[in-house]
Amino acid sequence: MINRNKLFLFALILASFNLRPGITSVSPVLHGITKELGMSSTSASLLTSIPLLCFGFCSLFASRLANRYQSEKIITFSIACIGIATFLRVFTNSSIYLLITALLIGAGIGVVSPLLAGFIKSYFPENAAPMIGIYSTSMVVGASISIGLTTPLQHWLNDSWKNGLAFWSIFSLFALPLWFMVIKYSRTHTNKALQKRPASLPLKNKEAWLLTSFVGLVTLLFYCFAAWLPAIVEEKGGTSAFGGLIGTISMIAQLPATLLLPSLLKVIPSRRLWITFFTLSVIIGLSLLGFTNLTPIVSSICLGIGGGGLVSLTLLLPIDKTTSPIEASTWSAMTQAIGYMIGAVGPFIIGFLHDYMGSFVPTLYLLIIIGFIVILLGWKITKPANVKQEGIAIK
Repeated sequence: MINRNKLFLFALILASFNLRPGITSVSPVLHGITKELGMSSTSASLLTSIPLLCFGFCSLFASRLANRYQSEKIITFSIACIGIATFLRVFTNSSIYLLITALLIGAGIGVVSPLLAGFIKSYFPENAAPMIGIYSTSMVVGASISIGLTTPLQHWLNDSWKNGLAFWSIFSLFALPLWFMVIKYSRTHTNKALQKRPASLPLKNKEAWLLTSFVGLVTLLFYCFAAWLPAIVEEKGGTSAFGGLIGTISMIAQLPATLLLPSLLKVIPSRRLWITFFTLSVIIGLSLLGFTNLTPIVSSICLGIGGGGLVSLTLLLPIDKTTSPIEASTWSAMTQAIGYMIGAVGPFIIGFLHDYMGSFVPTLYLLIIIGFIVILLGWKITKPANVKQEGIAIK
């Protein structure tokens, strides 16, 4: 007899693996893509920006789809869409075609991501915190593997970046059989409470907008260096393989931050301190990358630790700020949807400025300034409050 909890755990992990490679696998082979398809840096940046825009937009409709058709079925269908769109990249013959696959991948990710959080709340209510840790860590692992292996796969698979990108559809092939089993073993009853009209987004709440701005700028920082770090390393004289390695190191460096943050918050619960610490880590990484000749490995570690910690905090803060599950879900929907749309602008701006100025260095100045704005917003949204989460005062 199948152990349902183990089945659902492995299904969660494999689903999480699918949520980043469609975006992060592009950056190691971006130079080859732009050269073969004749894309400018600005148009190439859309390969990251378009999925993020779709991510934000589609997340607004995920819960409605789940309520109507069953969450597990929508997750399974969306993983299949991600896998098919990723595989179709093997037939890429124009920049428009590649951008369409990016749009489909982003739409699939936008639906799956919020539904996996609900999946955890539904089937692991007593272990939500560690399961969210497994969820976020699995995403980082998937991103790290795709960044590190896309360039070698390109060389092994007929020296084609198309084959290297399409290879990552393999994650969906592993995930789908488990999710068909999840549908079979999932709860068959309908929760009538979920059929009610969804709570409205806190669009008139100033603090919600501050938090959304914070999430947006953190997302912008994260995906700017996720998309362009290998290209920046190449501009500084590194090879494409070395650029891919640097991107992988940056992703792997996120793991300690995502895994240890819950324990760190128990020791020092101040959100302000950790927002400041992780953002300064990003600022230091950007400064070392742009203004010193120190090996990019050090910069990538700083960027990874800072980025991983900040992204984890963006998942936690909406819960801190709310007092009920329904309220938390509406805040999370708003911060992720609008925040990721804000973040999607970042890679496009970096590509445009690179085309205009011919160098990535001026863009690093801009990202450093944004980093200091993140600290200011972080302090603004973490004013001492009476809300408590698991017995820890919010500071």
